Amino acid sequence: MYEKIIVDADICIKLGCSKKYPFLKEVLPLLANEIFMHYYAFNEIITPGSAKQQLEDLISQNKLILVNEMTLNSQERHIYDMIFNQLTNVMIDPRKPNKNKGEVCSLAYAKVKGIPIFVTDECDLQPIIDTQLNTGLNDIHCLRIIDIIKMGKNGEINLPRKKAKNIWLISKKDKTEFDCSIWPIL
Repeated sequence: MYEKIIVDADICIKLGCSKKYPFLKEVLPLLANEIFMHYYAFNEIITPGSAKQQLEDLISQNKLILVNEMTLNSQERHIYDMIFNQLTNVMIDPRKPNKNKGEVCSLAYAKVKGIPIFVTDECDLQPIIDTQLNTGLNDIHCLRIIDIIKMGKNGEINLPRKKAKNIWLISKKDKTEFDCSIWPIL
């Protein structure tokens, strides 16, 4: 379990896509003592409604804290703006100014506030974080669905195989890969 994490919209959509299986509100509290989400990323989630509802449930239970740069002091805000602009130059296409903006806002906030884990399912994001943000001070690491599954497999969190497999499948990932290489039945 981590002390602090910040979550991205993409993983919330994948884990929260089912009313029947509320994996989003079950899994996030297993991962950290403090869970943050940037308002911009939160507002990116329009569908599925079940994901938004699970996030709202976590907020009402004080298990998820919505954040934004407006609450930062002037020094933190200056650093946030610098990081935001640096990431924007690398991650945002001017022709699609809102694509990846949730990630940029979240990562800039995480860097300023020392939140070391970014929960996302973006597979190509860690190299960008490594080159643009990670200097050895307040480094940020991505935690993806496969990493969460491995945490369950290794007994780091209470995530039984059956539930892990359902999370894998609901995230539209390959069943054979799960059974053969991720968490084979021994």
